[in-house]
Order: sequence, then structure tokens, then C-alpha cells
Amino acid sequence: MNILHGRQLLLLLLIIYHGEAAAFILPQSSKPQKLIPTSRHKKSRLSSSQSPNDDDIVPAVYPLSRKKLVLIEEAKKLNTPKGSYSSVGWSNRLGSVLTPAAVPGVYTADRPFYWNKIDVGCRMTVIKQQNGELIVHSPIGIDAPLIRSLEELGEVTHVISPNYEHVKYAHQWAEQYPNAKIWGCPGLMERETNVRWTGEVPFGARPPGFQSNNRSISDDKHKDIWDWEEFQPLHIDTEVNPFTGKSFFNEVIYYHTASKTLLMTDLFWNYPSSDGTTNGQIPCDHKEDFGPWELAPSVGKIPVGSTAWKFGMDKIFYPFYLNLMVKSDKRQTFNEIARFITCGGDWEVETIIPAHGDIVRGKNVCREVLEKHFNVQCSLPSVDAHFTSPSVLAWLKKMALSYKLERGEDFLEVISREAGISVNKGDENDLMQLATLCASSPLAIASHDFLRADEAIYIYGNQAFLDGFGYKWDEFVELPSSKCVETDTEVEERQKLLDNIKDAAMSKTQSNEVDKYDNLVRVRKDGKKILLKGVHLWNVWDISENLDDNARAKVESGAIKPIGQAVWISNVEYLD
Repeated sequence: MNILHGRQLLLLLLIIYHGEAAAFILPQSSKPQKLIPTSRHKKSRLSSSQSPNDDDIVPAVYPLSRKKLVLIEEAKKLNTPKGSYSSVGWSNRLGSVLTPAAVPGVYTADRPFYWNKIDVGCRMTVIKQQNGELIVHSPIGIDAPLIRSLEELGEVTHVISPNYEHVKYAHQWAEQYPNAKIWGCPGLMERETNVRWTGEVPFGARPPGFQSNNRSISDDKHKDIWDWEEFQPLHIDTEVNPFTGKSFFNEVIYYHTASKTLLMTDLFWNYPSSDGTTNGQIPCDHKEDFGPWELAPSVGKIPVGSTAWKFGMDKIFYPFYLNLMVKSDKRQTFNEIARFITCGGDWEVETIIPAHGDIVRGKNVCREVLEKHFNVQCSLPSVDAHFTSPSVLAWLKKMALSYKLERGEDFLEVISREAGISVNKGDENDLMQLATLCASSPLAIASHDFLRADEAIYIYGNQAFLDGFGYKWDEFVELPSSKCVETDTEVEERQKLLDNIKDAAMSKTQSNEVDKYDNLVRVRKDGKKILLKGVHLWNVWDISENLDDNARAKVESGAIKPIGQAVWISNVEYLD
């Protein structure tokens, strides 16, 4: 595997890092030898940083569901008793060669992998297609027990390296299975020239039902490839190594339609907490996930190094990825992908199989986990009725159209992006989405109008604005907006600012410099001073329908009149 210079920089930045360039440091010859399974079954034990008690009792399980019973029966057919392959540990809880993971036809090979003596774990997934042939996803090292187990399941016909990092053993699998087709993520063939590649998943591949301008699978002819309706790819073409400017993982994730299973390698991880309980760190009341059970027992305390790795991934790498490794011009696409993965529809996820950490089961649990990981809201939050009244909806529509007129951006997309919350843009219910998102946004949003009095009166304030300024809704929407300033200097400065915003919009030489201000001092209801940072102001025009091409000319000629002004604020700080 190639090791990027950017990874070395990331290792310095993050202290510990997630990729297998470090994790797969295991002794191996430069040219893998083809393994022939022996006729006799022998147990093969891998070294482990743990010394689990072989007499550990499988803990009590939640009430058995039908799926759990089927998986346990399938495990019996595979002859996978606890510790039958390797020492039991968090990265192979059963200690088996293959473990049934979802029905129908999904199996995993969980293995310890080490970085500087730290077990960071890795998992290969095997999909048994409807025709009986096997797809191997994220291949691990081959040994005789694994070969024998696969032979019992079916014929290996496809081997997929889903990103730049999960490619360590692709050459070994190509040698072992000369008739299998070897597939890589986009760009992998050029990077790993020693592998006998069959081809790559096309750049920007999207599954059916994904609403985007990107390529869907139906647009391409996929000769000699697996059934993409049965095992659907989605290319994460939105990330970049901030140190090199190039793709870092370039991952393709997959969805198995029959079992409703989502496969991810480095886009999502689920390392367990230090107590070693399966998914013990997932707060959830549904109990849909099996928790500790026959095929995934609790393993006691996890080694300190592995616990530190989890901390680094969750607290250091995760915010780094979301904030710096998603391209700024691809943020909306990333949000669309995250929402597609998370919120159901064509991909109704009931099992998540990450390459690193515990498997997650249960439709509601999976949704909660993905919502948290991708910062996505699949359903609109509950807000007070006054935030969605007909009069407020009408005003918010004018605010949004005016924002589009002056800034050239969709207000819903802006608030969604700034708040870090994905929305289903293009829905017929966009206006209600806007009202709900604005009401619940951490950004302070407000507007005053010029229609009810000689001075501007507040007509709208979201909950963050009300909280910041200390008002309740009923008193706020009757409040002159001049009440937010106190001294003569502040009054003069505020009026000059509002006049500048209006004049700039009506001028042919409109300046973009007047739309954002920092460090504005205002006063709360209780008299305490607050500091506003990142203040974005615009005019509200008398517009109720979609904009036409002559809207700007109408503004400049005075044919459309300003009826108010609006603001969104990045941050509100208390000064005393």
C-alpha cells in the first residue's frame, strides 16, 4: 500500500490515526504465496494484546428475535464456536474464522491488526449473492482456515478494495483466486500497479434513487461486474487531504439490498468503550441492537492503547475529517450523501458493518447512530407553533427570496450549511423546513419590518435570538428594534448600518462589504450587554413569488420596495 505524505502529517496532527498504512504492519513476504487449504482442519491462533479467560461465560442476551435465531443457527452450520480460530478479544469477539452478521448471506471475518502494538482491529465482509457467488469486501490476509470457510459458502468471484487504504491484501487475493474479478475504488489501479486489477468503480458512482446531478449506476454499462442492483455502490467523492489537495480515502461505500446492510470502511467507525461491552457506548432505548450476545460476547476491559485509539478517532480525527477533509465546494453534496445514507428511502439501513469496531443492528438504532455521526436530522424537530404560523411562513418566504435576490444564495441552504444540519432540499415542504430549521438553529436569526409603525418593529426572532436577547415571543414581535441599543453612539452606529444596507442594495454598484459585520455591541432586555459576531444583514423586499430575471432592475428602479430587514448572527457572547 502506498503511504501518503499527508498521512504522516496527519499522524503528527492527530497523534493517532485511523488508516491501515500503520495498522497493517504484520510480517509478510513481498510476494504473497498462494495458499492451498489442507485436508485436515487445524486451529490457527493469532497473537493478541489481550489474554482473555477461555472460561469466560457468554453474557445474558436480550430477548431473541427471529434474525438472531437465524444467525445463531447459521453459525452452528459454519462450526464457529467461541475461540475456534483465535484468542477472543474486542477485534474478534467470537474468535472465529467467519461469523454470520446479517441475513440473508452476510458474513464477517474480524481480525486484530496492530499499530505500534496497539490493536486497531479490522473487518472483512463477505456477501453471498443470490446466484450463490461470493463478493469479498475489504480483504484481509488469507490463511488456510479462511479459505476452507469460504469454500463452504461458495465461489469467490469478486474482491473489492473499497478505498485507498483497504488494499493491503488485494494482490494476495488476486493470486489466490485467479478467476475472481478484482475491483478497486476510483484511482486505485494507478496507485497500486502490482495488483491484477479487473477494473474500478466509476468516479462519482451513485445508486438508483439518489437525487443528484452525479452519475447513477444506470448511466453506465458494467460489463463483467456484479449485480449493482443487489450490491449498490456510492462513491464518496467529496473529501480531500488538506495537506496534498488530493483525495485521501476516496472511499466507495456499499449497500446490500437483500439484508439492508450498509458497509463502510473509513467513513464510519464504531470502536467500543473501555469496558468491552458490545455497543455499550450507544445510548438507545429501543434495545433493537442485540448488545452482548452469543456471536458477539462482552470481552472485559479493552487494552489502554486501543482505548486511546478510540479517543483519538472520536475526539481528534472525527472533527478534523468533517471540518477540513470535506471540500468546501462539495459540502452540499456531502450533506446529500449523508442524508441518503441516514434517512431511509432507497437505502433503509437495518445493519451497519464498519471495518473498525462493533456492528450496529436495528433500523431505529442505525438511524440514530448515523444521524449523530453525520450530523443529520432526518425528521424536523418540534418547535413552538408561533414559529410556523401562516403569517411567519409568509414573512420567512419574503426573507428567503430577498436573500436570494441580494446574495444569490438559497437561504435554506445557507442556514443548513452554517448550522451543520442536512435538509432534504427540493422537497415540496421547503418552506416548513425553512421555518423549522430557522426556529431551531443555533444561529441567531431575526427580522424587523417598516409596515406597522414609523420605526422598525421586530416581526420575527428564532429561539436562539430570543434567548440571546432575553425576550419571549409575544413581547419580542411588538418591540421596536431600536431597543437593542442603549447609548447615543450605539443608536447612531446602528442606524448608519441599516441605511448602508438599504442604499447598497438599491445601488448599481452594490458592495458586498456591508453585509457582514463583527463585534457589534447590543443590549438585552435585562440591561446586560452582548457582543454579536459574524452579523449578516440584508433587506426584506415586497416579494411573494419566485424571482424573475428583472428583479434586480426592479429593485434599482424602486419598483420593488424594501419592507424590512433581516439578520443572521454566527455567535452571541455575553459581556457582563
